[in-house]
Amino acid sequence: MPSIGPHRGTLCRPPPSSSTRAVREDWEKSFNARALAQTLGLHGYVTLLIDGNHGQQSQRAFLKVDHMRGLEDYLERGMDAVIRPGEIHTAFGFLPGPADPKAPDIIDMYGRALTDLMRRCAFIVVDCDRIDGTQWENPNTMAGGLMRPLVESGGARIAFRMGQTGSQTDDGLDALASINRPDRTLVIGQAAAGTKPHGDAEWRGLLRGLAEYAGTDVWDGTGADLIERRQPGYAKGMEPDWLKAEAGWCGADPARWKNTERKRGWPWTRRRG
Repeated sequence: MPSIGPHRGTLCRPPPSSSTRAVREDWEKSFNARALAQTLGLHGYVTLLIDGNHGQQSQRAFLKVDHMRGLEDYLERGMDAVIRPGEIHTAFGFLPGPADPKAPDIIDMYGRALTDLMRRCAFIVVDCDRIDGTQWENPNTMAGGLMRPLVESGGARIAFRMGQTGSQTDDGLDALASINRPDRTLVIGQAAAGTKPHGDAEWRGLLRGLAEYAGTDVWDGTGADLIERRQPGYAKGMEPDWLKAEAGWCGADPARWKNTERKRGWPWTRRRG
């Protein structure tokens, strides 16, 4: 997931090696993006989630946003087109992908929207599709044409979810080597239910010189239960350590996660220029 600026973010991942794992990783990855946006919003940051996988648009489907609403609306109407938290029962605003996922200028559309939004939101989380070295080198892809310029200019960071076995790890390490920005890249390990997670020292050894490490998400059914109940993320004060570490790495103040008392006001009610 790249993260835009000291207070911005995008999510991506290495390619899966099988269709079965691809399905599982799709909802795990998309949940991670929502959970990050949700915890940032719950802790007082004006946060926007963008559906950056313009073909699949799983966030649009999960949040039940009409297919007639799209990225094009923002380019025409600005913040009036952003779907507010109250409409989708979240702590974050939402901008869906394009209504026409085959539009020829999609990369430019996302770029123009992000350039404007970066001055309006504390955090932007962009849920992106998987990434590999070939895409990173190709300026005609979302990875090479949108994410890479943002990362290399210091305007974004990337958070990866990486499995701990076989090709999951190998493909992930290859992608990290292609990106070659350990100062702008974070990895959240993921362990399937019933498997023993790698220790932190083992992960840090694997990632040395490639990325920072936030911790491991053990897929023990908690996330699946939240998805089944159509919850956008963890309740305030119930976030796992890896998610709190990810929020801090994106630029949030870790002290906010130590004091979970509900504060008055709602960040989306404050006008931003």
